[in-house]
Amino acid sequence: MVDNKMIRQQPISPGECPPEGCPPPTRIECIAVDKVYDSCFQVDDRTRTFTVEFTGLEVGDLVNCGLTEGGVISCTEVSRTDVGGGFFSITLLVTVPLTITNPEDPTQTEDVTFNFTKTVTLCAPEEATITCAESTLIACSCVVTEATDTDVTISCDIQVCLVVKAILNVQLLVPSYGFCQPAPCVTLPGVCPPSPPAQCF
Repeated sequence: MVDNKMIRQQPISPGECPPEGCPPPTRIECIAVDKVYDSCFQVDDRTRTFTVEFTGLEVGDLVNCGLTEGGVISCTEVSRTDVGGGFFSITLLVTVPLTITNPEDPTQTEDVTFNFTKTVTLCAPEEATITCAESTLIACSCVVTEATDTDVTISCDIQVCLVVKAILNVQLLVPSYGFCQPAPCVTLPGVCPPSPPAQCF
């Protein structure tokens, strides 16, 4: 059996615990953090039609599209219904900012907003903020369905990895070893923590 006194003498640093286990905490701290009460994700496929002032295109031509530079997929709570046990059925208006570009003339661009509603069930206190900021645009493809001399009508299909979280700033009691003390930088890299798992495939 490992002597607890020996474990306590070892320096504490971020990372995994040694095989013999982590020493007991030395303090209990009260910290203010954003607590994720609940979260869910889903891959969503949607289609919308837009009319844009592009020239030089014909029916059947493909049009470039993608998330607007600096744009973030967001959502606004429309309504919620108590379904019991602290859970709510929440209807969201999801907003996806897109930039559509004429492949024949890259100077012709149009910013459009792709909106759709989504209903999810989450454990979410009334004060919690519902956010979709971690959502990502997986794919976007547009094709010309009608064309005139001054504008075109395009049909766009998008695929979104929608990540919904209920977040509330709270005060939590946590075990602690005190404050972090950074170690000296070294030339050769050590072992980095693994990346967080992907939520959508």
